[in-house]
Parts: sequence; C-alpha cells; structure tokens
Amino acid sequence: MILSAHQPAYLPWLGYFAKMAGTDRFVVHDLSPIGRGNMLNRNRIGTANGPLLLTVPLDHRDLRAELSLNRIRIVADGWQRRHWKAIQLAYRRAPHFADHAGFLEDYYNGTYPTLDQLCRPFLDYCVTALKLDCEVTWLSDLDIGAVDRQTIIPALCQHFGADEFVVGPHAADYLDTDALTRAGIELSVFSYDHPRYPQSRTEFVSHLSVVDLLVNSGPRSADVIRGACGAINEHSRGGTS
Repeated sequence: MILSAHQPAYLPWLGYFAKMAGTDRFVVHDLSPIGRGNMLNRNRIGTANGPLLLTVPLDHRDLRAELSLNRIRIVADGWQRRHWKAIQLAYRRAPHFADHAGFLEDYYNGTYPTLDQLCRPFLDYCVTALKLDCEVTWLSDLDIGAVDRQTIIPALCQHFGADEFVVGPHAADYLDTDALTRAGIELSVFSYDHPRYPQSRTEFVSHLSVVDLLVNSGPRSADVIRGACGAINEHSRGGTS
C-alpha cells in the first residue's frame, strides 16, 4: 500500500491532488500546528487583472497559542461573501463554471467554526469531481496516539499496513531516513511539473487553486491531474534523493 499525508488546505492547488492521485490512502494531518509562511488558509484564483489571493481570516490568539489545525478558529468578518463574489466575477464566463456553481454557492453559505471544518467539504467534493480512487482519512479520526514529524510516518504505516510513503521534496531536511529504512518503509519523493490546461485568459498562469482547473477543464480535470500533470514519484530506499 502506498500512503501519503498533508495538512488540510483551503482551495488547494493542483499538486495537492496530484500527490493524492498517486497513493492508495491519503491522510489529512489536521492535528499539526499551522506553521508560518504556508498557504493553508489561502490560495490564488485567476482574474482578468491577474492572480488574486483569497485568505481566510484566523483567530490570532489561536495562532499565537500554536493550536492544532482542528482547533484554529475562523474569524467571521464576511470573508465568505467576499470570496464567493470574487470567484463569480473571475469565473462566471468559464466554460464549466455552471457545473460547479451549485456546490460553491452552498459551500460559501455554510458555517465553519474551524479551519479543518472549512477544508473537509471542499476536499470531499474535489475527490469526487477529480475521480480520485484513494481513500481519504483525517488524522483526528484515528487513534494512533501522539506523533511528531519523526514518528508520524511509521505510526501511519503501521496503522494501515503500508510499506511505502510518499513525501515532499524537502523531507530529507528533517526525516531520519535511516530509521525509516530499518522499519521497512520505502520513501518516494513527490516532485511536480505543473501542467498547462486551457484557461479563460490570454496568458497561462500556474499554481492557482484547483477551482481554476475545474471551471476551465470540466470533466477533463481528472485527466490533467492523473496524466498531463507530470507528477513524478522517485523511489528511494532509505533516502529521499
């Protein structure tokens, strides 16, 4: 079994789902702190004036306390109305916008106290829309005890009976790969060559939210994620290089 994991993310980019497509099971790590300088509560959409960053406001007290993602509260300042309006203005003329408008409208009318609760329904929708076969599990739904960056991989592999784990390209900076090798776990490094697909703009813009792919490519989005995306898993026994 091939296993991978990632933190929950708001409107994730294509690489998030390409990594998921190459695994048998994907664990959403909602028990980690949000960290600094990441995109877990924000992502970009494509507009006529260029990329627009949509950010979900989070409670600064929870961030300072370094709470886990499933405990970080969202600030209700009208961001849902603003984000939905921005998406409508950006994509209302996209060829497949109507196919996803119903879900998106309901999504932005929902109530989400915490960041992980916001990410769950969107992730579930994309798994179906992109026809992904992997099983998705949230770490908070498992009973594997306390884990950190070193212990989470062997703990998850033991729990699910997996012998291969897909990691990001910088995993070697913090993982004890020798210990994983001794545990019989093979690491595969996920690298990503971003695909080009038709967009309703003059110049192609990469690294946008998967919303951009869905409304522009429609049913072909699954093929882009699986094939043309150029996702590469480089197997490395006992290392990530």
